[in-house]
Amino acid sequence: MHGVDINKGEFLYGFFSHSTAKWSAYKGRSNEMKRKMTFFLVLVAIFFVTFAYAASAKMAPGPSKDPITGKAYAGSETCKGCHKAKYDDWKNTIHAWMVRPIAKGDFKNVKADLKMEGAPKADQYDWAYVIGGWYKEERYAFWDEKGNIISGEYEYTRPRKHFSIRKNKEGGLERLDWFNECGYCHATGTNYKERTFVEFNIGCEACHGPSADHAKSPKKVKAVIDKNTENCGRCHIRARMKGDLSKFNYPVNYELNKPDTLMKDLNLEPYTAAGSFFPDQKNANRHRQQYLEWIKSRHNGVPDLSCVTCHDPHKGSLSYRSGQLKGDERSLCGKCHENIVADAKKHSGHRYEVASCSSCHLPYTITAGSVPNHTFEAIPPAKTIQFGVDEKSGRPKMPNSCMLYCHTKETAAAMDEKYKTIFKK
Repeated sequence: MHGVDINKGEFLYGFFSHSTAKWSAYKGRSNEMKRKMTFFLVLVAIFFVTFAYAASAKMAPGPSKDPITGKAYAGSETCKGCHKAKYDDWKNTIHAWMVRPIAKGDFKNVKADLKMEGAPKADQYDWAYVIGGWYKEERYAFWDEKGNIISGEYEYTRPRKHFSIRKNKEGGLERLDWFNECGYCHATGTNYKERTFVEFNIGCEACHGPSADHAKSPKKVKAVIDKNTENCGRCHIRARMKGDLSKFNYPVNYELNKPDTLMKDLNLEPYTAAGSFFPDQKNANRHRQQYLEWIKSRHNGVPDLSCVTCHDPHKGSLSYRSGQLKGDERSLCGKCHENIVADAKKHSGHRYEVASCSSCHLPYTITAGSVPNHTFEAIPPAKTIQFGVDEKSGRPKMPNSCMLYCHTKETAAAMDEKYKTIFKK
């Protein structure tokens, strides 16, 4: 807010200073007039106090309870007291920095496409937060006049180094209510019934659940550990609630260690959606859909196999993309596929140093090559041939693992023949 900031009390101070200065004229009035003036001043004071409170009641972290269990959240800073090593590791992950205070940037030599009818000016809002942007798009949020956090129309796409205006499916300007559309997965301890949350970012209790009772009595109340894929899947998913809860773009009914509750009253992003999946209706072409790919994979349903088999939610890096992996590919994949890892050339026709497991089974097909596939399918050239070329862009509608980075100058037909020879298909 420019000028007088009612959140700092300047506006109220100015009003009451002015009123007090006029008090001398009040003294000589009749009792009836005094009562009327007093009543008037009280009404005005109530109005401005109410106005100032409403204007300052911005959505911000604070006390919050789980909407299903009613249990209270403690906040990651509380967890730090006993789990400092884990806390310090987590603080170095992208999860801990998904929402950040806004800062002025260097806009020299920046590409931008910000022309659109009805689009706001870039300085029209009092920008407050940066959302995401570590490896894909970065969005910007502000408070509206009601104190709600709004994700605005502007975004920056890191892989393309390009600013643009966000559009919805109908081609119009897109502004989002951050709490309804993003809050569950970009904050911790969200209560959709009361519109509260305990802290920004993906903190300890985002995965471990409300832990105020555990923090007070750690020996009496055990910490909750949910290693099910669904615990990660509730945010690495595109879905919207059904019926009266359809304004929420996330699964509000998930209960820790009850994986079946994830899909309760939930509409998944359809695999037929061209903006989210490739035409094979299996592999995603959009980020935040790892769970939707996982349930299409052969890994789904394997006992004791989940996201945390390979990923450590407490460890990562802000300086390079580590995927928060627990080890290298040989050790991780070799736990289940020891014979294949031991003789990679026999399996794929390539030495491991030339084509590792992830080169074929986790190709970066998503969000301009910034996110790996999670069906773990070595996508064959036959799919590229099957779905053809997009007339507008001239690019294949469906990528394949062979030609994405390695055999870029080969034709799909030539690679299909080699693929069939190697894998005898």
